[in-house]
Formats: sequence, structure tokens, C-alpha cells
Amino acid sequence: MLQVSESQVRLGLSAPDKTEAIRVAGQAMVDSGLIEPGYIDSMLGREAVSGTYLGSGIAIPHGLPEARDLVRRTGVVVVQFPHGVDWGGGEPARLVVGIAAKSDEHIAVLQRLTGVLGDPAEAERLGTTSDPRAIMAVLNGETPTAPATESAVVPIDGDSVAVTAPSPHGLHARPATALVEVAKRFRAEIAVRHGGTTANAKSLISLLRLGASGGQPLTVTASGEDAAAALQAIRAAFEAGLDEPAPTAAPAEEPAPRTAPADLDYDGRVIAGISASPGVSTGPVWKFQREELTVAETAPDPEAQHRRLDQALAAAAADLRNLHEEFWKKAGAAKAAIFKAHQELLDDPEMVAEAHALIDRGKSAGWAWRAVYEERAGTLAQLADPLLAGRAADLSDVGRRVLRLLAAVTETMAALPDHPVILLAEDLEPSDTAKLDPAKVLGLCTAGGGATSHTAIIARSLDIPAVVAAGPSVLDLENGRAAILDGDGGVLVADPSERDRGHAAEARIKVGERREAERLDRYKPAITTDGKRVEVAANISDPAEAVQAVEAGGEGVGLMRTEFLFLQRDLPPDEEEQFAAYQTMVRAMNGLPIILRTLDIGGDKNVPYLRMPAEGNPFLGVRGIRLCFEREDLFRTQLRAMLRASVEGPVRIMYPMIAAPAELERAKMITEAVRRELDVPPVELGIMIEVPSAVMMADRLAREVSFFSIGTNDLTQYVLAMDRLHPVLAPQADGLHPAVLRMVERTVDAARRAGIWVGACGGVAGDPAGAVLLSGLGVTELSVAIPAVPSVKARLRAITMADAERTAREALDCADAAEVRALVRQRFADAGGVS
Repeated sequence: MLQVSESQVRLGLSAPDKTEAIRVAGQAMVDSGLIEPGYIDSMLGREAVSGTYLGSGIAIPHGLPEARDLVRRTGVVVVQFPHGVDWGGGEPARLVVGIAAKSDEHIAVLQRLTGVLGDPAEAERLGTTSDPRAIMAVLNGETPTAPATESAVVPIDGDSVAVTAPSPHGLHARPATALVEVAKRFRAEIAVRHGGTTANAKSLISLLRLGASGGQPLTVTASGEDAAAALQAIRAAFEAGLDEPAPTAAPAEEPAPRTAPADLDYDGRVIAGISASPGVSTGPVWKFQREELTVAETAPDPEAQHRRLDQALAAAAADLRNLHEEFWKKAGAAKAAIFKAHQELLDDPEMVAEAHALIDRGKSAGWAWRAVYEERAGTLAQLADPLLAGRAADLSDVGRRVLRLLAAVTETMAALPDHPVILLAEDLEPSDTAKLDPAKVLGLCTAGGGATSHTAIIARSLDIPAVVAAGPSVLDLENGRAAILDGDGGVLVADPSERDRGHAAEARIKVGERREAERLDRYKPAITTDGKRVEVAANISDPAEAVQAVEAGGEGVGLMRTEFLFLQRDLPPDEEEQFAAYQTMVRAMNGLPIILRTLDIGGDKNVPYLRMPAEGNPFLGVRGIRLCFEREDLFRTQLRAMLRASVEGPVRIMYPMIAAPAELERAKMITEAVRRELDVPPVELGIMIEVPSAVMMADRLAREVSFFSIGTNDLTQYVLAMDRLHPVLAPQADGLHPAVLRMVERTVDAARRAGIWVGACGGVAGDPAGAVLLSGLGVTELSVAIPAVPSVKARLRAITMADAERTAREALDCADAAEVRALVRQRFADAGGVS
């Protein structure tokens, strides 16, 4: 572990300004053998781009990334200026900590500085002491320092309940997010105590700082008019597991970190890390670099800065909601919960209040926000539990999302090349990883991170091989250098030999044998072994995905979510923009059918420019077809664009959230009027079956349409009365619940009698067990996420429809979803991994 020696502490110096102070610190680093003299210029260059003053009289000057070669070895020096040096904005620096970073050994020293930042008296003592050992003791960890915001939360008087931190990982991001969402429903003050530390139950960061591991006792105290109800709800939330998956499911989602096996036999340079996502890839490496954000420290108009911060927070929150929705559809609710937690980090009342307090003291919105989130991220990084400490990366991700909207200068760093690469990075924030294109990224290797990080979870969900915690030496590899990323062995191999390449190729073939077989057969129809066919289509959200759907083997598009054309913009798309998008998709399908769903806004998808009134329960409010009727101008514009595009190929139009025959009649009447205006041929019309009333009226509705498409996600939440995004209930909202399956059976029966077909486009369609059961119940088209198309088709080709039908009938009589899944597992144990 890196230690600060007495020769690296210089006391009682003076400097006329910041520039000279940096030169003094830089020369001390040269004298200590840490850097080449030229690195001092890089330290000054860094200061010109981004200030290094932390607060409480402490500054940490260091060089730019491109000057890494001028670092001889990792280390720090401490230069004391007792009378202070103006570091900008009238802030005097008394302790200047010069950093030379060739590895990450200096991180522990910097983490200890965060304790000093929150203790002005301690900072003053170190800034004026004449004993170098006082500074050494703190930075070497010999004298403990209080966390920067340890005293921010004080115990409250009131009734309390004893609970236990959820297993296996304790009060980490997901369960803490669930607790915050429950606590915020009540007006009472609510505190959680663990050992000698108290946290605000409505502050995610405050809860994470508790560091409560699985099984540890906690005390929840509430005070206020609804305190009793709050404690009752919180106790129930803890008993339900606080959104934690069952322990038996944890290994698949959160595999235990493991180091590289000792018997790995590679000739090239092996850089060992931890396996985070399986798979083996070969290709050139490329270093990922994020943009540099620069903000002014002070601003003259506090009121304007308050508004800027509030606007940036609101915009970032809207972006996170959209990202959550997008990733939820791509990877499922469990993995998308990462961005749900990010929303709570953004809405942390303590963090927002402290940023506003700094603005009142003359700081700019950007400077105040960065100071607050970086301090808290540093505190989280010090937690002993690696899973909890890993949330520092999440907070940094959220913080930078807001800071991008406040930064005066944004310098974009090197972009990825056009050819596929193995991506190298110090660490990747979850939103960075979520946006990666698996077609362009062969694998990920990070210097930091861990196998339980959210980045690792997302990498696995995107099927990208990943190795984490490989150390900073991976960043010394130059762009374009040949390498092998062995996600199974947890290593990166630089300059592999021919034998290494052969070994990697063999491993890839072995690991991906089934996947490759599915890919090769992706264009084959999904015909069961007893000759029954099920069409497998794709769900898409933008024009580019239409091509991907066809290439994945999709037999059409079963759901095009047109609302994604309306999100993340200031005005709705006009007719020509929509027509161009729909036309592009229809042409890409090359004769295959595409179902365009009309605008489905509302519920958990909000569009600020529509100025919809706030609703107490938006899932039961103006959404889907109801919004189309409220804004008939948007509806007619969209229908015109769709019908114009239908001339290019087989387009089907589908209405969302139809709850009654009168709604369908009105939607059809408007559509027909638009069609007559355009003088184009009629198209097939269908509806989503998402609400129980539509199921109960399916016999009437089926007479008026050409097809049904069951939206299992919404149907499940309405049938079970469980919000699919609820922090506690969401895991129980399983679309394979027998009650939901009975709704499917009733829908199919009504459709058969009317002579129309039934598809399914919710998450259950791509579920291994769901694909079997829906097919067994008579659903003849499954529309799934693009990556799932080949595997769903292969799964259906491995079973008989007779077995699927028999199993589906038995599933209708099960007690709950768990019993249904157990039944399918037992019946199809050998059919391609059905579970």
C-alpha cells in the first residue's frame, strides 16, 4: 500500500499565486523521483482545463492523461502553504497534494482526504502544523478521520421497528432505492440506524453510506402524523425483500468475483483481472475516453444559478426515465432497475439541498453540483463492502449527467473507430455501457470496477465479454494493439501468439456452440417437431432496428414503438419526419409485415411538451388511445404518415390500451377518415390486449379487427394489481402467473371463434418458459427483443406443440408463477434451456 514518507511532506512554504504553488509542488515531485520535469507543464495545463481545488483549503494538482508517460512511479507529495495561496474565487489552499498516477495505489490516500474535507478544524490543523508526522498519520491511515457528512443526519424521536438488512448483499443500491421510494410516500421524518450511524430513509446516498451488509440488524424510527403507517409499510417492504431477487437466482445475476485460473496457458502478456461477463474475443484494443467538463467556480446571480440547477436536474431526470424505459424493454426490469436507482440518486434531498446552499454562498450551479456529488462519491468509495463502494461509480454517472447540462466548456475526447474493438477504460459508468453497440465492441476490459458492478450486469445483458479490475497497466496498451479478451478466464492477453489465437478460437467455438447454431438457423421458421408453426417477429423502436430485426431472423416486426420518435425532444415530429421514418422501416422489411403501434404516451412515459396535467395514478389515467383522443391533431398526423408509408409494403396499424368497444369504434372512424383523405388502400387494423376489460370484451372486439396482440407487461400489472415498476412488488408481477395465463387463454378462444390471429409482444414472449406456454395456449406470433429472436425460434423447434399445449393446460391450474416455472422446467429440462 502506498505510504507518504517524511521526505514527501514540505512544510512552511509560500507562493505568490496558484501557478507558482503548482510549480513548487511539481518540483517536489521531481525531487522525490515521481515525475519527469516536463510533467509540471501538464499539471498547469490540467489546471487551465479544470480546477483542482477540493475545498477546506486542499488542492490536488495533477497532469493531463496524455502526460502519463512522464510519470516515473505512482506517488504523492504534500506541500504546505500556511498563509494560503489563492486558488481562484478567494479560496485559499493551504495543503497542496501533488499527484503522480501510473497506477491506482494513490487512491487510498485521496480517499482519506475526503474525511479532512468535512472537518474544517482538522483541515486548519493540518494546514498550519509544524509536525510533518501529523500529515503523514492522516494520509497513511494511522489517524482515522470522520466521513465528510457523518453528522448530516441526526437521530429522531419517535416509534421504531427492528428490521434486518436484506440478504445476500445488504442495503445496496436496489434495496435502498426500494426503501427510499416507500419512505417518500409518507410525510413523516424517517431515519434508519445501523450501529452508531443514522441515515435519512428518504436519501439514497445517506442509506448507502450506512454500509449495512446482508443480515445485519437495523432500526427504523419515524416521527410525524403518519409515522405508524410509514413504519408498517417499511416493515412490510423489508419482509418482502426490498426488491431483492430470491437468493437462488443471485448467482446467475451477480456471480461471485473470481480471479483468473492459475492454469491458463497463454504465450502473450497476460493481464489478470476478474471475470465479469463470459465469452472470448480477439481484436485490437482501443482506449475509451470521456469528455472533459469545465465549470466556473463563482457566478454573480444566485437566483439564476438556482434555476439553472433545477432545470438541469429536471432534464437529467427525464433522460433517466427514458433510459430506464428503453433499457427495460431491451434487457428486462431487473437490469433496468439500475437506472431507477439513478433516478433516486438524482432526487436525493440532502444532495440537492447542499448544492443550493453552495449557490447561496456565491458558487455557480455547475461548481456547486460537482462539489457535492464528488464528495459523496468519495465517501461511498471508502466503504468496506465492495458492492456498496461500487455505487460511487453510479453516483459519478448521475453527477456527470447533470454536469453536462451545466458545463461552460465540453471537450469531447477520442471517439471509437469504425471497426470492432476491445474497449479499455479506467471504469465505465452504467449509462456508458448501456449505449454500447455489441456489433462494434468485441469486449470490455476496465482497470477498476468489480463483477458485482452495474456495468458488469449490463455487459452480461448485452452479451459483451468483460474483464474488470485488471489494474491500470491495461491503459498503457496503445490503440490498435492485438489482444485476446478471455471473459471466462478473467484475463486480457496482449500480443497473443498464433497458439494463443488458436486457443481463443477453440474456446469461442466451445462456449458459443449453441449460440452459433441458433444464429445459423435464424432464418428457419419456428416449426415444432410435430409440425406446428409459430411466427417469431421482433420489437423495435427506431428505423435502424428494422434492418437488425431482419438480420436476426425476425419474420416481421410485431411491435414498432412509435412513441420513441416523440421522446427526448422539444417538439413532436411532423408528418414528413414520421413518414420518412416509417417508410425507411417498411422498405427495410423487404415485404415482411410491420405492425406500427400508434402513440402510447402516458403511464411511465412522459413527454413534457405535451403539457399533460399531473395525475395521481398515470397508469390509470390519460395514456395510449385516450391520449390520442385528447390530442387528435397528433393522432391524425401520425395516421397520415403511417398510411402513406403503407403504400411501400405490408403495414398493420395497432391501437394501444383499448378498454372498450366504443374506443375501438372511434379510433377506426378517425383512421378511415384519414385514409379516405389520402385515397390509399385499407390496411389491417389490430389492438393491444393489455387491460382486463379488453379480455372480457374480446369476443366483441374480435369482430372489428384483423388481429390481437397481447401486451403481457401491462396486462400482468393490471390483472395482479401490481405496478411493474413498484420497488417492492415488481418481482412478484410475473407474466407467467396462472391468472395472466387464463386471460391469454380467454383472449385466444375469442379470437379463434372470430377467425383472427393472436400475437404477444410483451416480455413474456421472449422468456424461455413464456415462449412455450404462450404457444401452447394458441398464440401464433411471438414478438421479442431482437437479440432473442434466434434463441426463441430454436427453442420452439426443439419441442412438440402437443407437449406445449398439455403443459399450458396444467399451468392454468397452478397456484402461482413459481409453480408454473417449476412445471415447465421439469417438463422441458432438455429443450434448449427452458426455465
